[in-house]
Amino acid sequence: MAKPTDPRTLAVTILAKVAAQGSYANLTLDATLRQHDLSPRDTALVTNLVYGVIQHALTLDYYLKPFVKDRKLDPWVHALLQTAVYQMVYLDKIPLHAIFYESTAIAKRMGNVGIGKFVTAVLRNLQRSQRPDLTKLQPAAYRMSIMYSIPEWLVAKMIEQVGATKAEAIFATVDRPAAASLRVNTTKITPDQLLAELKQTLPDVAVSALTPVGLVAPGGHLAGLLAFAAGEFTIQDESSMLVAPSLEVQPGDQVLDACAAPGGKTTHIAQYLDAAEGGQVTALDLHPHKVQLITANAKRLGLADRVTAMAMDAREAADTFAPGSFDKVLVDAPCSGLGLIRRKPEIRYDKDPESIAKLPEIQFEILDAVASLVKPNGRLTYSTCTMVEEENQAVVARFLSAHPEFSAVAVPTLTPVKAHGAPALQLFPDDYGTDGFFIASLVRN
Repeated sequence: MAKPTDPRTLAVTILAKVAAQGSYANLTLDATLRQHDLSPRDTALVTNLVYGVIQHALTLDYYLKPFVKDRKLDPWVHALLQTAVYQMVYLDKIPLHAIFYESTAIAKRMGNVGIGKFVTAVLRNLQRSQRPDLTKLQPAAYRMSIMYSIPEWLVAKMIEQVGATKAEAIFATVDRPAAASLRVNTTKITPDQLLAELKQTLPDVAVSALTPVGLVAPGGHLAGLLAFAAGEFTIQDESSMLVAPSLEVQPGDQVLDACAAPGGKTTHIAQYLDAAEGGQVTALDLHPHKVQLITANAKRLGLADRVTAMAMDAREAADTFAPGSFDKVLVDAPCSGLGLIRRKPEIRYDKDPESIAKLPEIQFEILDAVASLVKPNGRLTYSTCTMVEEENQAVVARFLSAHPEFSAVAVPTLTPVKAHGAPALQLFPDDYGTDGFFIASLVRN
C-alpha cells in the first residue's frame, strides 16, 4: 500500500473518488488534507494536481486517447494517467524521469506489475510522439472544447449566445487561476484600514475595480487570517458584491433574502441596516443546516441583531408573510453555477443541457411567489451566478410579462461598471476577472 503522505498518491485517490462518487473536489481535498500531516510543499502539490487535472481533464484525455484507445480504465488508473500527463504538459519544473518513476511506482502499489507496465508504456509512447497542435482542430466548438476543457455543448451554447470571439475570451479567462477576494465588514473597519492591516502579510492585496468594499489578492488562505476570525471581512467574489448595493437598502428597511445560504449577500445587506431603526433582513433557505450557516456568518460579523434566518421554501413565502411586507426583496436564485467554473472546475462536467432546461421554471416560480411581498415602489433584485440567457434574461422577461406592475430599471452600483445586457447587468469572467454573474433590478410601480 502507498505511503499515506505521498502527495501524488493522495491526488490520485482524491480524483478517483470525485470521478467515481461524484464528490465535490474541494470538500474531498479538504477532508483528505486534514487527515494527513503534509508539509506546505506537499499540500501545494496535492492541491495543484487535483485542481489542475479537473480543470484540464478534456485536454488531458485528448492527449491520452491515441495510447489508451478504447481500453476501459479503473477510475484510479485514469486519474493516475491524467496526473502524469498534467505534470508533463503544465508543470515544467518536474523532471520527466520523476514523473515516470512515481507514476509507475503508484501503479504497482495500488494495482499490480501489469498495470505498472501499462502506465509506463502509455507515458513513454506519449513522450516519443509529437504533441498535437490543438489550435488546428476543427470546427471551432470542438477546438475550444479541447483547448479549454469545456464540454462541447456548452461551448456551442456560448458561441450561439455571445459569439465565437467573446466565448473564447471567456474560456481563456476561466483557464487561468482565480484571485482571492473578500468583502470588508464596514460596520467594524474601513476598507483603507483593512487594506493597511492585510498588506503586512499579503503585500499584493489591492482594492477591487468593481466595488469600494472589496479587496483582492493573487492568492492566500484568507479565511485563516485573524481579521477573518475577528469578523472584519468575509470571503465573497467581487461580482457577488454588486448584488446588495443593487437593492439600495436604507437603514430602517425590511428586506427579504429569499434564497440566502450561506449568507454572504444576507450579511452584506445587513451592513446597510440599523437595528435601532427597525432594519431587518429575513433570510430564507430550504435546508435547516444551511440556515445555521447564515446565523453563524452573521454572528461572526457582529450582524446577528439585524438578521433573522428561517428554514423555508421561498416558493411558499407568501403563505407566511403578508402582501407588501418588505421594502426590498432579493432572489439570488438556485442556478447552474456556470459562472463559477474557474473556482469550481468540476461544475462544467456536472451539468448538461437537460439539467439546465429545468432550472428556469424553478427560478420563475420563486420570483412569482415573492412578487406580492414587495411594497409599492419597493425593489426586487434577481441574480444568478450563471452566464446563459435561459436562466437570466429569459426568466426576467417571463416575470415582467406575468407581472406588469414591475418595471426593469438600471442596476445601481457603487462604482461605474461596464457590463452587458442593460438595464440588467451581465458580467462574464473576462470582463473583470471575476465570476460570471447576472443581476436585474425590478421596481414595483
